[in-house]
Amino acid sequence: MATSWTATPFGKVLKLSVLLCMTTPALLQAQSITICTDRNYWYPYTYEEQNIAKGMHVDIVAKALSRLGYQPIFTPLPWKRCLQSIEVGLYNAILSASYKPERARYIHYPPDGGISKQSEWRVMQVEYVVVVSRRDPYEFDGNPATLPRPVMVPLGYSIADDLRELGIEAKTDPSTIRIMKELMQTQKGVVITPPMNAKALMDDPIISGSLRINHLPFTSKSYFLGFSKTKSNLNLPEMKRIWDEIAAVRNDQAFMAQLFQRYAVKADPNDEP
Repeated sequence: MATSWTATPFGKVLKLSVLLCMTTPALLQAQSITICTDRNYWYPYTYEEQNIAKGMHVDIVAKALSRLGYQPIFTPLPWKRCLQSIEVGLYNAILSASYKPERARYIHYPPDGGISKQSEWRVMQVEYVVVVSRRDPYEFDGNPATLPRPVMVPLGYSIADDLRELGIEAKTDPSTIRIMKELMQTQKGVVITPPMNAKALMDDPIISGSLRINHLPFTSKSYFLGFSKTKSNLNLPEMKRIWDEIAAVRNDQAFMAQLFQRYAVKADPNDEP
């Protein structure tokens, strides 16, 4: 009786090879993680350029996720909409969010997110400084009550909540460049923003020479990759593994030196004169 070729050793090997060729691409396909980011010009941490998420925080997280075999998909949004989108589960994760008890209702933070001033699992630690008109002699002395009014911050940023808790109602705007220009034009009040962001904006030819940064920082915050509690395709041990890898990337001195060199101070590419 004739034996089918598929029953021979060669036939079995060939059949197995065909099956592997058919299934391997699906098995090797990286798991995607959808991440919304801030589209505001929060240079050099997160910002949007031609509808593409950019910045040091984006690069750190992208490297960490790719090392672990994940495929990050970044979508820049207005920050307030990004927070709302995470709350209702439109994205798997958010970058970069500081810890707030209200946000912790719908965002998974690292274990020390609400405890440590400088979290082990932060993407980066970011200072905030006080920016004033160059003609204003004011210097921040550590007492928020002395801040000249209005105190201006980007819309949706946690620093506005911090000020509110201190009894200071901040003036907010979706655009950091707009509030910097307002400070330049009115020469009244202050803008509170990170120093590298302030320096980048002050390098803009329109603003250059009109503003200055106070010497004493206003505060310092840890910023995180947070995961949605509504739509998460990861379990807590997998999240912890990602936070560990983010810390490893952040502690890679050679990589971080390249990042700081890459994001040398520059003006907002989306700004219009």
